[in-house]
Amino acid sequence: MKHRRNERGQTIVLVALTVVTLLAMAALAIDVVTLYVARAEMQRAADGAALAAAKAFVDSGVTTDPTNTTRQTLATDMATALINSTIQHNKIGGVQATLVGTPTPDFTRNGNPQITVTLQRTNLPMFFARIWGSRAMTVTASATAEAYNPSSSQTNTGSYVPIQPRCVKPLLLANLDPSPGGTGPIVDAATGAVLANLIGKQVSLGPSGCQGGAPANPCVPSAPPPPTLTAGNFLPAEQGTATQCPACQGGSTFEQSIECCDSFPYQCGASVTTNNPRNLDTIITTGQVRTEARAGLQCLINRPSQDTIDGTDLLSGIGPARITAQSGPNSGNLVTTSRSIAVFPIITLPLTSNTNAQVIGFLHVFIEGVNSVGALNITATVLNVVGCGNNPSGGQPVLGGADASNPSAGALVSADFPIPVRLIH
Repeated sequence: MKHRRNERGQTIVLVALTVVTLLAMAALAIDVVTLYVARAEMQRAADGAALAAAKAFVDSGVTTDPTNTTRQTLATDMATALINSTIQHNKIGGVQATLVGTPTPDFTRNGNPQITVTLQRTNLPMFFARIWGSRAMTVTASATAEAYNPSSSQTNTGSYVPIQPRCVKPLLLANLDPSPGGTGPIVDAATGAVLANLIGKQVSLGPSGCQGGAPANPCVPSAPPPPTLTAGNFLPAEQGTATQCPACQGGSTFEQSIECCDSFPYQCGASVTTNNPRNLDTIITTGQVRTEARAGLQCLINRPSQDTIDGTDLLSGIGPARITAQSGPNSGNLVTTSRSIAVFPIITLPLTSNTNAQVIGFLHVFIEGVNSVGALNITATVLNVVGCGNNPSGGQPVLGGADASNPSAGALVSADFPIPVRLIH
């Protein structure tokens, strides 16, 4: 008993030491997890800001016209505005993050501008870590995004990475400048360089070989002579299964693929022949092309309540195209995307039954109108031009309109944009 009285108070010492250990574990379990959560929120905010800025590059036209300093200034201003707007809506722990430095676009990669956004949240409150004197912490995250147009890549690096837009119309456009008074090709079939200055211009498009003759005649002959294409002409292609269809689905695959998205993978360099899996449609008749293409296009743009566009600022390079919604919750307001935006493949010329043509680019347009009677005519404003080249680097193509759960695979923009916007870091 005497010895035991000498050991009184040991339990208090052990409890005191254990409490310190428990507090340390609580700090590790709660404060560190709080930091990880804040770090994840910060990374998402940085990712969103960088992607929004890269999307501004596409809307400004600088990916198609990369050396135009006026468009570079516009792209920088638009990117800055979108970054500031995005971070206001992506708060970290309920508090808006702050920019570290000034995000500056990198235009040294012609047609593939990049931008890095770094965000920081200071004074992030700690709880149990205060016992060591740490009352607040700082969390930082960075993201780099790119708008990728392969038009200049082959010239810059000797090869190019192909792209594969997710939503393309089965209307194969001649590689001839369709603008009023335009001459020469749209893109260089060998290098992919954009040759025609089309951004913001209004063009007229229509089918070739599908306007005259009896409606029962095939639009594209199954044997020579091959169809002749002039500026603004397109040819119908055989279609895959239509995807992402609106409510007004047409009765044929051709019409549905115009209203929606053709599932064929129209990739840079894809072959287009009369005896290839990605065929010219040698069965569809002139009457079907006129009536079904017209009906599909009118459905696509939601006629008669189609959105409208003012491309004046885009043409001059001082502002983006001003698209005004004419239906839906944003009716009467300016919007950044629209059902009237479409992508047409550009193919090499001339065509013969024994010589491959290739997809050498894509024309990105806003369809303003489709006439109701007579020969089919599409009025459109050009938003961007994509060129490919003849020396792909191999590997998987960059996908346009990719799923948001896999940003490394491609774009985080709507599928009707042929220029992928992607996170690269």
